[in-house]
Parts: sequence; C-alpha cells; structure tokens
Amino acid sequence: MLYLLWVIDETFPFVGGFKELGHGRPDGPSLRSAVRAQEPANARELVEYLRAGTILAATSTLVHDVLSPRNAVIGGLHLLTDGYWLWYSDLAHYVERHHVALDPRFVAHARGNHWTAPLVSNADLLAMEVKLFG
Repeated sequence: MLYLLWVIDETFPFVGGFKELGHGRPDGPSLRSAVRAQEPANARELVEYLRAGTILAATSTLVHDVLSPRNAVIGGLHLLTDGYWLWYSDLAHYVERHHVALDPRFVAHARGNHWTAPLVSNADLLAMEVKLFG
C-alpha cells in the first residue's frame, strides 16, 4: 500500500485523502459527506483532469469503491500530480460515479489550467519524489 508522507505545508497540497479510504488520512475529510445528489459543475472536465495527471508513484494495490454496495474494484492505486497538487487515482471515480465535491482551491486550479493537466517533466517528478519521500 502506498502511504504518502503528508506534507504539512502547502508545497504540494493534496486533494482527496478521505478518511474512509484505506489510503486516506485519519483526520481527512469525510467521503460520505462530500457526496452530492448532482454532479459538480464542470464534472466531466474535472474527471478528465484527474485522470490525466502524471503518475508520481504506482503500486500493484487494487482499490475498491467503499461507497458501492458490492465494494466493486476501481483499479490500481497510483499517486498522481499536475506538478503542484497531488491526488490518488481513485479520486476521478468518486467524482464521476458519486458526484463527490472537491476542495474548491483544487477546482479553481484545474479551471485555471483550462481543465488540462500539465505534463510534468522527469526532472520535476524526481524533485517532487525527493521532497515527499526523502
């Protein structure tokens, strides 16, 4: 299981980290409380942005939908980035399927990038890894 050493400052802010998830933060926001009846504004663009992030770290761990009655498999767990924000690969699923609302700062950031996740260079990825994982 990939556990992120949570960065205390806002060097690389993290979106998601819901406490109900095995890879979430114990003090993180509630996934169930973030579920909305209707999809958020620009949901399609937001989901595409989340899926287009650059993989910073990959695992062979499978993640399951903790909100589905059957605990369906979502896919592999990866840590993604746009060079500034960090998120786990299952976040797009929760936004798409369960209309989960995200931190408005992240949404504004994605909108500011015209809903296109920037490509992160290998050099920048290595620098991020050093800062995050030591």
